[in-house]
Amino acid sequence: MFFVIYHYWPGQSQFSTSLSSNSKIYYSSVKSLVLNYNNNNNNNNNNNNSRKMHDKAQGPSTCLIIIRSADGALGNRMFLFASAYGLARLHQCQLYVAPWILADLRSVFLIQMQQTKVHLTTDNSLVINRTDIFGRYSACTLYSDLFRIPFNSTFNRYEMIGFYQAYGYFEKYREEIAFLFQFNQGAIIRNIQLVEQLLKAVWNISFNWGNYTKDNITHPYLKSLLINPPAPLIPITWIGIHIRRTDFLSFFRIDTSIEYLTWAMNYYRRKYINCRFLFASDDKKYVKANFGNLSDIFITPTGFFSGEDLAALALCEHTIATAGTYSWWAAWLAGGDVIHDLNYPVPFQNCIKEHYFPPWFLFPYNSSSLQWKPPT
Repeated sequence: MFFVIYHYWPGQSQFSTSLSSNSKIYYSSVKSLVLNYNNNNNNNNNNNNSRKMHDKAQGPSTCLIIIRSADGALGNRMFLFASAYGLARLHQCQLYVAPWILADLRSVFLIQMQQTKVHLTTDNSLVINRTDIFGRYSACTLYSDLFRIPFNSTFNRYEMIGFYQAYGYFEKYREEIAFLFQFNQGAIIRNIQLVEQLLKAVWNISFNWGNYTKDNITHPYLKSLLINPPAPLIPITWIGIHIRRTDFLSFFRIDTSIEYLTWAMNYYRRKYINCRFLFASDDKKYVKANFGNLSDIFITPTGFFSGEDLAALALCEHTIATAGTYSWWAAWLAGGDVIHDLNYPVPFQNCIKEHYFPPWFLFPYNSSSLQWKPPT
């Protein structure tokens, strides 16, 4: 068996288990770009929490980061917003987010900007009919000039066009991004019933509301019910699996194979005791047809919308990802180990994998998936 692990700094969760004596590990680096910019003034930023975030940056903002267009769906917008926040936070800029993008994100997440150090504005007069806005496109390029301090005056009004799918833009403020991407009650409420069903199916126990009601129950509390059953019950290791199909079959011409998914599931079965797998997909009929006969799998309800499925996947401890930014964010929000199919991003996206993937993502060698081919 062959693995590729991307790594560039110590202290992050990594995979300690090697399944083959001839496994090869490759180390790559984004040098000191992400974690060492502005060390003199920002030594404490890596450990921000919600209490510290109440203190606004000192002095007036002299720059503006702008996002007002966004292609694709939820995962793409999460990347664009997180990257914009990271740059605004680094350079003490204001952050302009088009109201429709903000509303879309808030249909799933709390986005409590008032409790962060970044000043959010939706004032259209700051961006309409301006001739001093510098716009630049990125699919997943990590532009090094955006990390230089002081900020280049050319970028005083910087518009992020495209996707900016490079986690280095916001890795320094990871805890703050997690704070912003807390699920709202709309995404949580139907997951209560899902957790209730899982507790019944696995341990035959009832849902414990604790001190919560359906109006204020939190996502971390739901997750704790799944990973910390009352003694003497044996804990379960929950693995979230997201399978992206539909438009990816035609647009990207890739199809994650059953062999890859089976291998990844068996990897976790060997690594952890008492695994259970929770599937979410845009093609749940496919999941049921191929995995529905297994006793250790569960599938999110057909009626779940994308935010509810994402909240369900984030209840898990570890992740099997296939393709797309939705899979990426499901893994990021869940934390823990991540196994990702090698076939994404596809070649025409021109993504540097060290820029797109955090170092704890594991890539098993996989030649059985339908790989991207140029259209004929």
